[in-house]
Amino acid sequence: MSSGVLILLVILFLCILVAAYLWGRLQGLKSTSVEGLPPNLLSIYQEIQALPAKVLASIQGSINPQKGKVAELLTYAELRHDYDTIIPLGQPFDFLGIKFDDKIDFIEVKSEGSRLSENEKAISHLICQGKVHFRLVVVKDGEAEEVVKGLD
Repeated sequence: MSSGVLILLVILFLCILVAAYLWGRLQGLKSTSVEGLPPNLLSIYQEIQALPAKVLASIQGSINPQKGKVAELLTYAELRHDYDTIIPLGQPFDFLGIKFDDKIDFIEVKSEGSRLSENEKAISHLICQGKVHFRLVVVKDGEAEEVVKGLD
């Protein structure tokens, strides 16, 4: 084979390779198009695509707390049979579950994929180390009355 024929074959191979690449890109663009959507869905799709990411994040952020509250309510309904008393705390944990003569549990409800906050992690660590205590504070009746009188 002469060098001229070899160069021609290499050029032909490169042209076929470039054509295959361009054809593949064109096919990829066709598969992600929205031309088949009805006009009303197409306009909605285009409007959604035009929304800034911050607006979408804001909408998602307002939905997530609502989902969290529903999850807490469902969890409360499920857990009420496991404890004698369940006290809603809200912060830093959602509930305190008490089973008299057995246990006290700090309960945090998270949706799948959610993580504990730094405060929740720190408190969980203290609990796991057994650094939980009962503290009784006694206020004399006279002291409380003086504070109430001072508020008037």
